[in-house]
Amino acid sequence: MQNLSLKIKEMLDKYFSEIMENYNQTALLLNSCKKAATYYHSKSSKTAIDTTSDLPSDFKLNTDISTIFIKKELINQYENKLSVKLAKDYLITTVATLDGLMEDLYEVILIEQEPDKSEDEIKGMISWRDPGLLFDLQNRLPTLKTHTNPKGYKLEDFLHTYEHLRQIRHALIHSKGRLNKRHIKKMLSLEDKMNEKQRESVQQLYKDKQVVLSPQITFLLRHWCLTYFGFLTVALKESIEIK
Repeated sequence: MQNLSLKIKEMLDKYFSEIMENYNQTALLLNSCKKAATYYHSKSSKTAIDTTSDLPSDFKLNTDISTIFIKKELINQYENKLSVKLAKDYLITTVATLDGLMEDLYEVILIEQEPDKSEDEIKGMISWRDPGLLFDLQNRLPTLKTHTNPKGYKLEDFLHTYEHLRQIRHALIHSKGRLNKRHIKKMLSLEDKMNEKQRESVQQLYKDKQVVLSPQITFLLRHWCLTYFGFLTVALKESIEIK
């Protein structure tokens, strides 16, 4: 059990570092956009940027396609459009990182509890299909399921938001943020299980079947992600010690 505790601690440290690096880099890029917008506001109306101007000659095409942004377009990019792209990239990377954490966590628990199974058999058990690894993980670590943080939230409360974010991520990757009937059905079923504060938070991420992104969403997601990670750290420590 001590070996399992060490593995989980190392795993949490690794993924926490990835989560922090993702936000820190996003924050620096947001700051760069803000400074760039201020800079271009101060430039003359003749200011323009050619997006192919810095391409090494070896990578330029004979019939290359260049995009030239004039002053007002540059300001719009830096004040609005790039922050949306950064929010999109931050959300996708954050959810992917959490997916990796939950899969790795589930795998080490399976190895501990199913010592007779082969590596291939263990890998075959790692699945997101209903009921999926999140459900089974709670059954294998009952204390993880019952643990409550100081604000009264349990793991299932965080998982409802997490599953909601996975629907948002799927729409961003596969349909340019357009939510289909399956997304909406799943999200509404999850929202029905949330309290009012949770529901209001996740509903900021979409409107009229379209994902909504902004720096505010990035900050909201960071807050939730770090709170969830803190919950997992404490709950897992309690689960492994008690088991």
